[in-house]
Amino acid sequence: MTDARSLLRGLGDSKSPLYFVLIACIINIGVDFLLVGGFGLRAAGAAIATVLSQGISFLTALWFLHRRGFHFAFGWRDIRPNRFLSGQITKLGAPIALQDALINVSFLLITVIVNQMGVVASAALGVVEKIIVFAMLPPTAIAAAVATMTAQNYGAGLVRRMTRCLWSGVGMALTFGLAVCVYAQFLPATLTGVFTNDAAVVDMAAGYLRGYSIDCVMVSFVFCFNSYFSGQGNSLFPMIHSLIATFLFRIPLSYLFGQWDPTDLQLMGYAPPLSTLVSLLICLWYLRRNNWKLRAEQPAA
Repeated sequence: MTDARSLLRGLGDSKSPLYFVLIACIINIGVDFLLVGGFGLRAAGAAIATVLSQGISFLTALWFLHRRGFHFAFGWRDIRPNRFLSGQITKLGAPIALQDALINVSFLLITVIVNQMGVVASAALGVVEKIIVFAMLPPTAIAAAVATMTAQNYGAGLVRRMTRCLWSGVGMALTFGLAVCVYAQFLPATLTGVFTNDAAVVDMAAGYLRGYSIDCVMVSFVFCFNSYFSGQGNSLFPMIHSLIATFLFRIPLSYLFGQWDPTDLQLMGYAPPLSTLVSLLICLWYLRRNNWKLRAEQPAA
């Protein structure tokens, strides 16, 4: 299913994948109610609902592609491994997969650090992480579009247009990031209070969110930069700078700030934006070097 959505996005169609995901969500919820609530199948029912919804969504996407036309020759003979292409996909995808896996490990380590600060701190961390997940959705989506447009323009040799796409994406992501950051500086409790009525948790989470929300501004740049480099076939550099920022700065800073004031999370909230700032500085250096190299090798069309 992911491959079908990626194919459509690569062809410049980002609306159809949204419809296929919506179909999967609606079917998943409906079958969950039927199997879990109606027939009492519990976890097995939820698993069946997930597989069934994804299967139907995939078949719908496949039918749509067949009806619309693939824009290239495609048949049963094409559904087989290709040594060269499989190697290229692995080369590009492995750093991204490793980066995601290790960053998830870093979140677990930070959770361990916060859990030692008590139940209120642990609950506050969970609340803020949920808010940040929602806040990161717009820059993540915009960065995905930057990756697609970068790949298209890079393949066509349109270096200047590729760079304009990058900065347009940064500008759009920054609009959302600044909105979240400014709101969180003045009214954080109105966001943290949505998830709990515990005053202590709301207050501690609000302090943590004030610092963490600055990261929404930082990632508006870094997410788009990562997509820009990956769209050129370079997924190794985003992995390297992300791991440097995460394991050499974010985790140590979170630990130090937690030891400095173990009764509050406000200071620890500044660890994510400080570590992302490191990534941003590395990206800006590499971007300048990369663009100079591109202009030297590929004259703009």
